[in-house]
Amino acid sequence: MGEIVTVGGCRVEAEARACGYLTLPDFFADGQSVEIPFLVVNGARPGPRLYVQVAQHGSEVQGLEAVRRLLEEIDEKEMAGALIYCLPNPLAFRERVRATMFDPRPGGMNRVWPGDPAGSPTERMAYAVWTELVKGADAVVDLHTGNRHAPVWVFYEAHGVSEKASRETAERSEEMARLFGAPLLYVETEPYGGRKTLRACCVDEGIPAIVPELGGAGYFDEEIVGLVVRGLRNIMIDMGMIDGEVELPERQTVLKWTADPKAAGVFANKGGVFLPSVRLGDIVREGEEVGVIYSPRTFQVVERLVAPQDGYVFSVRENPVVNAGDRVLAVPEIMRVLEN
Repeated sequence: MGEIVTVGGCRVEAEARACGYLTLPDFFADGQSVEIPFLVVNGARPGPRLYVQVAQHGSEVQGLEAVRRLLEEIDEKEMAGALIYCLPNPLAFRERVRATMFDPRPGGMNRVWPGDPAGSPTERMAYAVWTELVKGADAVVDLHTGNRHAPVWVFYEAHGVSEKASRETAERSEEMARLFGAPLLYVETEPYGGRKTLRACCVDEGIPAIVPELGGAGYFDEEIVGLVVRGLRNIMIDMGMIDGEVELPERQTVLKWTADPKAAGVFANKGGVFLPSVRLGDIVREGEEVGVIYSPRTFQVVERLVAPQDGYVFSVRENPVVNAGDRVLAVPEIMRVLEN
């Protein structure tokens, strides 16, 4: 037998879905309020709550179409628990930018969690979302979007990075990252974002959380959208919210994330034109040549670039024109390969 759930002041009957708004009154100089939209799908049986958000960085919208398709696919009459979706940063979303012009801080909303009811505009929005929607969740998926030609990967945190998170929370986050089904898993081995990212705040509070980074900035990529639908469905199946079979790729590569960008980066020491000799997804060895810099004046090679360590070619600079000090490649360490 189902139960009524109340989320963000929105009362949702069993086997039903409803839209709501978190309202921050008297927000703007002209007296207008801010409305943060959310949607709740409440199943036919009691169960866990999964919170999914898109575009806390307002220009990162790849996950929207995947959520729409998932909502079309699931049937609340056959579901257990509740799925909560939110568009947490309507100001940046409206402007189609990473951080709103009303609060243009580096990192945007993902450096202010869990927010502050008396803080900046972004902190106030984050606080409303955190207290009304996130804190009651059993798992959190924070969908972001990477660069146009970036691969799809999932950030999660290794056990021990947080002094507050239990091993159980860390291991469940890792399992969620695997279930999402991206080809790459990026495990955070050092603190990131001053423990003020949504994911970090969640694990500190005992809520397993992951951050999928979806390539294809500024447009919907059909392959990526399908991967995200499958990934969210996998997590819901594993949580016992819906029936079905988990679908995973044959292989997933786990990469090591470190705070120092120089550890895995390849940097130009001389200005010129960068010509890579490797592609995204290649495996390279320490000292292996990965590209050259040539002079636009003489067309002579002025520098040969080599991999700083054994690793995976995670990013390759698109614009070939470089100055001394520009990063042209990232080659993070491969921690392990998962065979599914």
